[in-house]
Amino acid sequence: MYFFKKNILNYLYIFFIILNFNFIEFSTKEALAKNFVVSKIEVEEKYNLNFNKLKVIDRGFKKAFEDISQMILERKDLDKIRNTPINDIKKLIENFSILDEKFINQKYKSIMEVEFNRKKLIKFLDTKNITISLPKKINVFLIPVLVDLETNNFSYLSENIFAKNWQSIEKNYFQITYIMPNEDVEDYLSVKNNLQDIENYNFKKILEKYYSENFIIMIIFKRKNSKINFEDKFEILSKNFIDKNIEDQSDLNSMILNIKNKYEDNWKSINKMNPSTSVPIRLSVDSNNTEKSLKLENALRNLDFVNSYNIEKFDSNMIIYKVNYSSSPKRFLKDILSYDINIDTSSTNWKMK
Repeated sequence: MYFFKKNILNYLYIFFIILNFNFIEFSTKEALAKNFVVSKIEVEEKYNLNFNKLKVIDRGFKKAFEDISQMILERKDLDKIRNTPINDIKKLIENFSILDEKFINQKYKSIMEVEFNRKKLIKFLDTKNITISLPKKINVFLIPVLVDLETNNFSYLSENIFAKNWQSIEKNYFQITYIMPNEDVEDYLSVKNNLQDIENYNFKKILEKYYSENFIIMIIFKRKNSKINFEDKFEILSKNFIDKNIEDQSDLNSMILNIKNKYEDNWKSINKMNPSTSVPIRLSVDSNNTEKSLKLENALRNLDFVNSYNIEKFDSNMIIYKVNYSSSPKRFLKDILSYDINIDTSSTNWKMK
């Protein structure tokens, strides 16, 4: 049962969203590509006397550029490159392929894959004063709670219109994959018993059952303005929607897309790369252990946030590498651990164990 009456046109919603992106947990064990690849670019054109395949491919390039832009940029930066000329876009492309093409009902349909040169793209965006976020996929556990303050009731999962329509809104540029909890009476009662103070409920009891390090708790209030303060490890996002009717499918889809884009921006902010503010990290390796040295260099070549590295010192005892890393030292330690490399940080010059 839904707790909203039909034919009521105007609602005011405010969304309280608790995010805990434990970004260090997703897998980076495979070698990370240094170029950006956009797949599933669909292009369609009428097949007649004016058909020009090169123009169709150019349209595919534009769509690919739009997708990669939405994948690596926060939405506030998209307008800066929205009207980029096709010739400028072509200069950024390393390679492309047509994965499938068909002629159906006097229409040409193709699916393309486009590979952008990472260095050229970063340099191009730098001229626009835009900092990119490295695209990284992540699975996130989502707990959605829809609270009707007029009836003092709530909707959870199967009764929650947002939850029912959440997975149907997908975009090619999304990095976040959402995982919903199972229907569970115990979970339902946990939320119900804490409904009066739901803003301060930490959902720990539910989260522990699903062993999820990455989660979003989305609490949707109807007709209420409020502020919430949580521990520093959580970030609170809020969003107001005015004159939106959740029983109108178009309005509902628009709201869900808006919220998902906000989550995507938050994830991008965590993965933001800033080459101009690189952190210098020094690592030492025993000079007589060639295997360790090669293993370290392989990891440094593949870690996304490593701008450059060089051997700063070499003697009979050790090799000291200087690494310019465009993220936090904490992230460096976690990322390099995915290559089975442990670092001793007890001294100024860190040492590979």
